[in-house]
Amino acid sequence: MSFLLSYIDEIESGRIIAGEELKSVLNGLKSDLNNPRYIYDEKPGQIRIEFIEKFCKHTKSPFNGQPFILELWEKALLECAYGFKMSDTGLRRFNEVLLLIARKNGKTTLIAGIDLSEFFLSDGGTDIVCASNTNDQASILFEEINNMREQSKALSNEKRSKKNIFYIYSPKNKNKIKKLSAQSRNKDGYNIEVGCIDEVHEMTDSKVYDAIKQSQSTKKEPLIFIITTEGTTVGGFLDNKLAYVRKMIKGEIKDERILPWLYTQDNMDEVFRDPSSWQKSNPSIGTIKTLSYFNDIMNKAKNDLGTKVTMLCKDFNIKQIESGSWLTFDELNNETRFKLDDLGETYAVGGVDLSSTTDLTAAVLLVIKNGKKYVIPHFFMPSELVLKRVEEDKIPYDLWVKKGYITLTEGNQNDFSKVTEWFVSMVREHNIRPLWIGYDPWNSQYWVKEMEDAGFTMEKIRQGIYTLSEPMKQLEGDLKNKLVIYDNNPILKWCFANTQAKVDLNGNIQPSKLNSKLKRIDGCVALIIAYAVLTRYKTDYENMIS
Repeated sequence: MSFLLSYIDEIESGRIIAGEELKSVLNGLKSDLNNPRYIYDEKPGQIRIEFIEKFCKHTKSPFNGQPFILELWEKALLECAYGFKMSDTGLRRFNEVLLLIARKNGKTTLIAGIDLSEFFLSDGGTDIVCASNTNDQASILFEEINNMREQSKALSNEKRSKKNIFYIYSPKNKNKIKKLSAQSRNKDGYNIEVGCIDEVHEMTDSKVYDAIKQSQSTKKEPLIFIITTEGTTVGGFLDNKLAYVRKMIKGEIKDERILPWLYTQDNMDEVFRDPSSWQKSNPSIGTIKTLSYFNDIMNKAKNDLGTKVTMLCKDFNIKQIESGSWLTFDELNNETRFKLDDLGETYAVGGVDLSSTTDLTAAVLLVIKNGKKYVIPHFFMPSELVLKRVEEDKIPYDLWVKKGYITLTEGNQNDFSKVTEWFVSMVREHNIRPLWIGYDPWNSQYWVKEMEDAGFTMEKIRQGIYTLSEPMKQLEGDLKNKLVIYDNNPILKWCFANTQAKVDLNGNIQPSKLNSKLKRIDGCVALIIAYAVLTRYKTDYENMIS
C-alpha cells in the first residue's frame, strides 16, 4: 500500500481538504510515478515509518508516553521524500524537503522522529544536525529528540545510544545528533548526512542552511528537512525559499531535487467564512490541534489586532508583518520585476534620505510609465559598520552588498559623493534623468551644492507631518492597488514593513519606525519624499513625459 497514493485519493475524494498549492505538487508527483526518469520505491520511507511508530513515543501532554502513530499526511510525506529515486543512478531524487505547516500540528515531534530514525537506521559515521535560528530554539528541538530517545528502553540502551552536553552519539557505529543555530560561532567543520532545520521564519539570511548544504558536498544522498510556520520577517530566508518553490509549483522554473509540501490557505477570506478550510493549513486538525482552540482564538482575533495578526500568520500560514505596521504584507508585497533598459530615455523624480552613521542612506528614482510608478532604489552604508551591524542586528547587509543593492563608502560615515555618483550613472548609463530631486535640508548643505554643480535641480522637502502626510497617503493607495513596481527590491520591501504611520488629531500621518532600534525605514522615507516632489510638480512632470 502506498501512503502517498492513499493521501492523494483522500484529497481527490474530498474527504481531506487541501489547498491549491499542495494539490498542485501532489498532482505533479502522481504524474512522476509514471515518469521513466524516476523509480518509486515505497520501502525506504516505510522502514522509517515503521521505526517511528514502533520505537518512538510522545513526550508532551496530553500524549506523553503514548506511541507516536503518524498521521496519513506524515506517512505520505516521508514515503515520498525517501521513495523517489533517479532511474539512471538509483540514488534518492530529493535532497531537500520544505514543509510549511501551521503551529501545533506536531512538526517538532515529527522532526524528532525523523532524526532518531536516521540515527538508528543509517550506516556508521553519520552526522545528523537539528538546527534553528537561535540556540534556544535549537536546544528545544535537541531536547525533544533526546526526550523521545529516553522514552524508549530500546533506544536509550547505553549500548545503542548515549548523550553528553554536546550531542547524542552511538558507541557502536559512531553516529551523532548535534545542534546548530545562527548564533553558533563555528558553523564549519560538519560532516552532515541529514539536516533538520526548524522554524526558519525568523532567519534573516541563509547562513545555517548554507553551512549544512556545504557540509553535504561529498554525500551521495544528502537530505535537508526545512520545517516551519510562516513568520513576520520580511525578505528573510523563508521568503526567498518560498518564492523559489512557488515558481516551481507554477512551472516557471524546474528543480526536481526539492520537494515543497505547503499547507496553505487559498485566500484570507475563507479563514473567516469557512471553518472547513482550516484543514488546508492544519492537516492535524481534530487529532492534535483541537477545534476548541480555533474557536477561542477566532473570538479573540475579532477584538484584538495583535491576536489577529499572530493567528493569520501562525495558525493559517498567511504572511503578516508586525502589529502596528503601516501596511499589511499583502499590501506592500509586489514581486513584479523590470529591467532598467526598459525605462531608459525617460524623465524621473528623485528622493533621498541621508544619514551619517548607522542608518542606511537611501536614494530612489520614480518613473511613471503606462500608468505604473516604477521605483529604482539604491542604498549606501559605511564599510566599517557592515560586519558589526550583521553580527549585532542580525540583518543581512553583507548579502545585500554582494547582490549590489548597497554601495559601501569608506570609513565609518557615509560619503554622500557616492550618492551623487549613482545619480550621475543613472543619467549617463541609462539616460534616466531626474527633473527634481527631493531632500531634507538636515545634514545636506555640502551635498546639495555638489549635486547642483553636477547639474541636478534640488528640491527641499522637510520631514514634517504636514509635508509628508499627503504623499504618504498617495503612496499607500498606490501600493495597495499594485501601481508601485519596485523590482522586488528586498531592502525597500523591508523598509516598507518596518514603517508605521504616526497619526495626529487631524488624521495627518508621517512615517515612523516600529518599536526597534534595528528597524530601518530610510528607503520608504526617500520614496515618500519623491512622492512629495511629484505632488508639487505633477502637472509639469506629466507635460514632460507626454
